[in-house]
Amino acid sequence: LHVVKTIGEDEGDVGSRCVITGGEDGNMGFWDGRDGKLIEMVNVRGVMEKNRNLVQHYSNTTTSTTMASYTANNSNSSSSRSFMNSNNNNSNNGSNASWVSSVAVNGNWLAVCGGTENTSGNNAMITSRSSGHASAANGGGFMTLWHLPSRTFAAGCITRESSNAVTYCASSDCYVTGGNEGRLSFWESRSMMRLGHSWCTMPATYTIAVDGESMVVGGSRGIVDCFVDRVKVSQLQVIS
Repeated sequence: LHVVKTIGEDEGDVGSRCVITGGEDGNMGFWDGRDGKLIEMVNVRGVMEKNRNLVQHYSNTTTSTTMASYTANNSNSSSSRSFMNSNNNNSNNGSNASWVSSVAVNGNWLAVCGGTENTSGNNAMITSRSSGHASAANGGGFMTLWHLPSRTFAAGCITRESSNAVTYCASSDCYVTGGNEGRLSFWESRSMMRLGHSWCTMPATYTIAVDGESMVVGGSRGIVDCFVDRVKVSQLQVIS
């Protein structure tokens, strides 16, 4: 498991205390926090496949934030580069296995992010979790929005980078993600439109903490970046 999130009775209209899990198999689990019973297990990639009209796709150029509708003329075509077209939605074996990295709650809405990794012809795993500037051939990632009470998919985006962390920033009413491209991305809280990004010092981001307009971001190389209103203002080097 990469993430375990408790949803209290005062967080979202879910009816009862709920626990959300996400992990290496690409599944997101909803559990009853009182008796520990499974409410529903959802494969994120499978749901995105079935709702392609709600999924956006960003350009693979590093500097572009242009979005285009994610469409496919033939869902069975092996020529598509998108990880969404893999036929093995519930397995980590084979090419383009996906995982769930992090979740964040904003009222009745749930943001879920993650990534993919490819296996080469000699079965060696090529991971995109920490390497900088991942290409489409090395996987990619996703950012999705779900209606929490009904556990239904509302919007999503296929991203160039693998996303490792997501949090909600109330002062800007947006979600913030960090991944393996050394930058923070800011997302509109209802449509999942990317609003912009800010570059980090570290090549990979693993955790984000928000307090008002201030953010603290931790990642690789023992570096902590401090942001105010999306602008990096200072940097700390953690000494082990």
